[in-house]
Amino acid sequence: MLGDVVHDLQRSEEGRLRRFFLRRLRNAADAADATQETFLRLLASTPSGTIENPGAYLRRTAGNVAYDQQQLRRRRAQVECPITDEQAVLNIASDAPSPETQVIDRHRVAAFEKALLDLPERARTVLLLNRNEGWTYPAIAQHLGVSANTVYNDAKLAMAHCVAAMTRFERG
Repeated sequence: MLGDVVHDLQRSEEGRLRRFFLRRLRNAADAADATQETFLRLLASTPSGTIENPGAYLRRTAGNVAYDQQQLRRRRAQVECPITDEQAVLNIASDAPSPETQVIDRHRVAAFEKALLDLPERARTVLLLNRNEGWTYPAIAQHLGVSANTVYNDAKLAMAHCVAAMTRFERG
């Protein structure tokens, strides 16, 4: 049975296999992972018939695992950048807005909310249903019981009012 063969190989060859990976990979943690990977691959394999030379089969599988690990390292080295200067990491610009920008943005939102509240009720409803909820003008017209032309005019009024309010805010 394959499980028994792998178990026997693990008992007799695990130390030797780990040393092999340590020489190839130069890292104890990677060597331990590769050793485990080798035995997992052996267990997952389903060779036809019996394994005539389990030691050779183990060494071949280990060589494949080592090759795969080295290829993985090469691919990672192409895309990863090692951090060599910890101070440089501290000097990386943040995407987060500055406290000043956060305060300005809060004031901008408050100005927009005030502009919305200054609108007539129906115009505000039309604007919110259209822009926030994605409703079409005919759907809004049917919902409010008015004509599509009235909805269009209300949307135009609401947009003009909000643009004017935000322009006044930006000018100070």
